[in-house]
Amino acid sequence: MTSDKNRPFQILIVDDEEDLVTFLAHRLRKRGMEVTTALEGTSALAVAAKHKFDVALVDLKMPGIDGIQVMEQLRRMQPYVEIIMLTGHGSHDSAWEAGRLQAFRYLLKPYDFDDLCEQILTAANQRRRRMQQDFDSRLSDLMSSTTSPRDIIEESEKLRREFEQD
Repeated sequence: MTSDKNRPFQILIVDDEEDLVTFLAHRLRKRGMEVTTALEGTSALAVAAKHKFDVALVDLKMPGIDGIQVMEQLRRMQPYVEIIMLTGHGSHDSAWEAGRLQAFRYLLKPYDFDDLCEQILTAANQRRRRMQQDFDSRLSDLMSSTTSPRDIIEESEKLRREFEQD
């Protein structure tokens, strides 16, 4: 599974169950995805400060900062990342909180691997659509507020570079 730029999807897995993380990362890599793993929230946020991700798979219950806290901070760092919350300890309250924070999906463990892959693909495509809509909107605003063709070209190039980094 690759993105529309012919680069593999960038996936972050955050879960304190090391065997699960290793197994899941291996299977996702076999599907052509680039996978980065973290066994706790603080490490995940440190990695996310350096690398952009298309989709993050985040466990709800972890020692230290939990999945909800990871999601909140990850959203601030990378507004376009789509987050799939994974949990073996689902509750109405945690599902509501994940929804409030705009998790792409809230999946209960155990989950079907093929379904998870489909959710990742759908999430990555959703990310691409959101980015394109924001880019188009900001470009339209730029075009209506700037009269100089040179300024439009310079500013649109800055905007393009900004979105390429995401």
